[in-house]
Amino acid sequence: MGQASTQGHLPPRWASRFLEWYCDPYLLEDLQGDLLEIFYRTTSHKGPRRASWQYTWLVLRSFRWSALRKNSKLKNNIIMNSGQHFKVAVRVLWRDKFNTMLNTLGLTIGIVCFVLMGLYVTQEVTFDHFHTKKDRIYRAWLLEDYGEGKIFFNSNTPVRFENLFEENFPEFEEVVQYHLRNFPVSRNQQDVISEPVAVISPEFFEVFDFDLIHGNVTEPLSGRYDLIISRAYAEKYFGDEDPIGKTLQLQFDEDVTPFTITAVLDDIPQSSSIKFDLAISNVLNRELMGERALTAWMMVGPETYVLMKDQTSIETVNAKSQDVVMSYLGEEMNRDEYNIGFQPLTDIHLNPEIPAGIAPVSNPVYVYVLGIIGLLVLFIACINYTTLSIGQSIKRSREVGMRKILGAAKRTLIFQYLSESVLVALVSMLVGGLLAVLLIPTFNRLTGTELVYVFEMWHLAIFFLIALCIGTLAGIYPAIILTSTKALAIMRSGSTSRGKHWVRKVMVTFQFVITVLLISSALIMQKQIRFLQDKDLGFEYQAFVSVPLFSSSESGRTTERIASARANGALLKPKIEAHPQVSSITMASHAFGTPGWAALSFTDDKGIFRTFSMLAVDAEYLSAFDIGIVEGRDFEKGSGLDERQSILLNETAVDYFGFENPIGKKLPGDNFGEHRIIGVVKDFHFSSLHQEIAPLVITQNVLPMFLGISDAEVKDSMIPKLLFKFTGSQLSQVQEILTEAWESTFPNRNLEYTFLDENVARQYENEARLNKLIGVATVISILIAAIGLLGLTVLVVNSREKEIGIRKVIGASPFQIFHLLARTFSWQLILGVVLSIPLTVWLMQQWLEDFAYRVGIGVDMFALSTFISFFVALVVIGFQAWKAAVVNPVKSLRTE
Repeated sequence: MGQASTQGHLPPRWASRFLEWYCDPYLLEDLQGDLLEIFYRTTSHKGPRRASWQYTWLVLRSFRWSALRKNSKLKNNIIMNSGQHFKVAVRVLWRDKFNTMLNTLGLTIGIVCFVLMGLYVTQEVTFDHFHTKKDRIYRAWLLEDYGEGKIFFNSNTPVRFENLFEENFPEFEEVVQYHLRNFPVSRNQQDVISEPVAVISPEFFEVFDFDLIHGNVTEPLSGRYDLIISRAYAEKYFGDEDPIGKTLQLQFDEDVTPFTITAVLDDIPQSSSIKFDLAISNVLNRELMGERALTAWMMVGPETYVLMKDQTSIETVNAKSQDVVMSYLGEEMNRDEYNIGFQPLTDIHLNPEIPAGIAPVSNPVYVYVLGIIGLLVLFIACINYTTLSIGQSIKRSREVGMRKILGAAKRTLIFQYLSESVLVALVSMLVGGLLAVLLIPTFNRLTGTELVYVFEMWHLAIFFLIALCIGTLAGIYPAIILTSTKALAIMRSGSTSRGKHWVRKVMVTFQFVITVLLISSALIMQKQIRFLQDKDLGFEYQAFVSVPLFSSSESGRTTERIASARANGALLKPKIEAHPQVSSITMASHAFGTPGWAALSFTDDKGIFRTFSMLAVDAEYLSAFDIGIVEGRDFEKGSGLDERQSILLNETAVDYFGFENPIGKKLPGDNFGEHRIIGVVKDFHFSSLHQEIAPLVITQNVLPMFLGISDAEVKDSMIPKLLFKFTGSQLSQVQEILTEAWESTFPNRNLEYTFLDENVARQYENEARLNKLIGVATVISILIAAIGLLGLTVLVVNSREKEIGIRKVIGASPFQIFHLLARTFSWQLILGVVLSIPLTVWLMQQWLEDFAYRVGIGVDMFALSTFISFFVALVVIGFQAWKAAVVNPVKSLRTE
C-alpha cells in the first residue's frame, strides 16, 4: 500500500472487486499481490492507462467457471443454479404438454398483436426522425387573423419567405423551400405522363438526410435545368441504363424544356413527410409561378424549412418575428394580424393542430389507441398465463411441500417457477416475433398501412428483454402463491390455496372488462361505418368514373385553364358516350370523394365576412347525378345566358345568405360579376360526413364569382373532370373504353381515371382501418379470454375435485356440475360487463365527435357484446364441466 501511495495510482476498482468476488479466498492474497506488482511496474514504465488495461485483462484472464463452483460463498447462489432450474423447467413443461401448449399459445397470440401494433406505432411516432439534424429543423407556418372570422392558417407559405428569413434571421443556418407540382413528363415527347415534381432549394440536401447515391452528390442542382431522379424512377424511365447525363422533358405552359439528370436519389424512407421522385431547382420559380408570386405576401405555395444554428433557440426567432413582419407590412395591416411561427420537423406528422401542408397529417388519437390496444392484449395474455399457472399450481402443491421439507429456500423455489414462465415467454417471443414479421404484408393489406420492418442485431436484445419482462410479470404472482404456504399445511391439505385469491379474481375481472370493451367498441364502430356507407348522400355515385382532363396552357389564368380543359373534354366526350355501356356523361371542376373543393371568401354588403364552396359544372351535371331541385330550375342546355350568368345555390347557402325568395336575386356582395340565381338544389353531402354541409354555389362560369371574392383556397385542382356512369357488368371494360377513346384523342398523354365510389369510401379509410385493427384485436382478445376462462375452470375443477366427486356419487347431474362451475366466476363476468359500459360509452363518444353525422350508442350494441361474451364463456365452461362430469369419481376420492 505504501508503493501505491507513493506512485499515486491504483488499479480499476471494479476489476479488483470482481477478482475478490470470484477468487478462492485461499488464493486471493497471492494472486492479487502478483497482479498489483505487475500493475505498478507497468505504471512506472508505460504509464497508468496501459497498466490499468493490462491489470483488467489479467483479472479477466484469470477467471474460471470452476472457481465459482468451488467457492463456498457462491454454492447457494441462484445464478449458479440457473442452469439446473431451466433443466427442471424444461422437464416440467414437457411433462404437462397440454397446459404448456395453452400457455405458449396465449402468450404467442398476445405477442404477435403487441409486436405488430408496436411496429406500427413506432413507425408513426418516429416519422422524420432519420434526419441527423432533426432537432434543429423547423417548418414555418402562416396565420392571418383579421378578426370577425377572417382567419387563414396555412403551413404552405409565400415564396418570398425564403429571402425574408435569410435576410432577417441570423439564427438560421439554412433556409430551404419544398413544393410539389404536377408537370407533364416524357423521355422523347412520347408517352407523356403527369408526374409530381419537387421544386426545391439547391441547399435542400444540406438540411435533410436524403441519400444521393450516384452522380453529382455534392451540388446536384448547381445548374438551372438540372434534375434529380429517384432510383425507382430511374428504372421506370431508363431501365438498366445509367441515367446520369440523360434528359427528361418537362412541359411548362406550352413549352417543353429538357432537364439533365445530375444525380440519383435513393428511395426515400416510408417514415418521411417529404417524398418525391423527381426534383428541380426553385431558381425556376419566376418561370413556374410568375413575377407576382415571388413578391406576394398572401399567396402561399411551398413549404419553408429552416435549420437553426447550434446554441440558438427558436423562441428567440418567435419573439422578434412580429417586428420583422411590421417592418415590411406596418402600413398595410395592424400588429398580430400577420403571424409567422415554426413547427418542429418531428411534430409535423402527428399534430393536427397545425394545418396539413403537402403531406397529410395522421390522427395521433388512432396511433395512441392502437398502442394501448397492443399493450392491453399483451396484458390480457399475461393475465391468462397467470390464471392458468395458478390453476396448474394446485397439482404441484405436494411437490412444493416436499421441496420445503427437504430444505429448499423460498427464493430458490420462486426462481424455479419464474424459470418456467420466462422459458415459456422466450419461446412465445421467438414464435410470436417471427409470426409478426411474416404477417406484416397481411397486416398492411388488412389495414391499408405501409408498415416496413428492417431487422437489426440490437433488436434481439430488445426482444429478449421484453420476453424477460413478460415472463416475470406473468409468473411472479403464481410463483409467490405457490411458495408462500407453509409446508405442513400443504402436506395436510394438498393445496396451496389461501383465502379467496382476490388478486386473481381482480385480474380475471379486468380481463373481462377489456374484452367486452373491445367487443362493444368494434360493434359501435362497425355500426358507424355502415351508417356512413349506407347514408343517402343526396346524389347517385355508384359506378361513376372520373377522368381528369388537362389544359393546354398552364401559365394562363384559372379561367383560361378551365376553358382549355373543357375544350379537351368536348373532344373526348362524344367518343366515350358512343359506347352503349356509358350514360350520364358530364363535366365538373371537382369529383365527389375528393377533399379540398374551392372555398371562396368575401365581405358582403353588410360588412359580414362570408365563405362558400364553389362547383363549376356543365348543364348535364344535376341530371347525371340525380340531384334534386327544390325551387326554381336547372341550367338549360345550350343557353348562352345560363352559361355566362346563371348560378344555383344549395339549401344551406340559401339560409346562410339570408334569402327568403332567392330566385332572380344575386349574392350579397358588391364586386361580383353579372350573375343571377335561377334555382335551389336539395342539400347533398359533397364533402365527407365528418363535416356539416357547407354553403355551395354551382355555376358554369367561374369568372363572376372570382371577381367578387377577396380570398380563395383551392386544394383540389379546378381543372375539370369528365364524369360518366358505367352501366356494363364487367368493370374491366371501363379501361378498354377509356383507352381507346383517350389514345385516339390525346395519343401523347397518359390516361388516369378513378371510380367515385372508391373516392367516397377513401374519405373514411382511417376509420375503416381503425375498425379493422380493433376487429382483429377483438378476435384475438376473445380467443385469449377463452383460454383464460379455460384456465379459470381448470383452477376451479382442480381445487374442488373431491367435492365434484362426492356430488357425483350422491347423484349430481352434468348440468348441476356446470352450474357449480359457472357460479364461481359468473359474478366476475357480470361485473366486467357492468364496468365496461361507462368506459365504452365515454371512449365511443369521443370518437364519434369527429363526425357531423353519426349514430347513437344504443343498448343493442352492449346487449350483443354481452351475449357474445357469455356465449364464449358458456362454451368454455360447458366443455370443462363435461370433462369433469365424465371423470370416474373413484379417481378423485381414492386418497380419502
